[in-house]
Amino acid sequence: MRLWHYRLIPTLSRQNLLGQWRECLAITGAISKHGEVNHATVNRLNDYPIEDLEVYTELVKREMNRRGYNTTEKSRQKLINDIKYDWNQPVQYTKNELGDVYLANGRELFFGFHNKRYLWQNLYMMQEKADTDQLSQEEWQKMLKSLEGKYPEVAVLQ
Repeated sequence: MRLWHYRLIPTLSRQNLLGQWRECLAITGAISKHGEVNHATVNRLNDYPIEDLEVYTELVKREMNRRGYNTTEKSRQKLINDIKYDWNQPVQYTKNELGDVYLANGRELFFGFHNKRYLWQNLYMMQEKADTDQLSQEEWQKMLKSLEGKYPEVAVLQ
């Protein structure tokens, strides 16, 4: 299980974006069943209000919609059942010019978790995927380019 850094959602490959959707569903299912998640890479979610996961799920859903990917009625119903996700009343958040996402209460999404260090960890994992042909060079370069102005140091990954 892994939630890619929220800044990467718009640049994820089709496979990785659809994988994120499945991860969101698996995580909400675990929360519904056990009251928390129990997997090393996502245990930190237990330290955050469900609103963070709802906003993250909304970001994934909106990116899927932007690309023309559809969600099934089964997955929509699962989110409603698992975390009472309201499809008719999307979770409120704001984005600043740098792409930082803030919850309605003004706190940054997954503050302290989805930080610069976590972004770099994710980028190194994506770089490995690109190096082993699990991610196309085109998709990898698109990801780097999207971060260039915000993080000039990404140039070292090219």
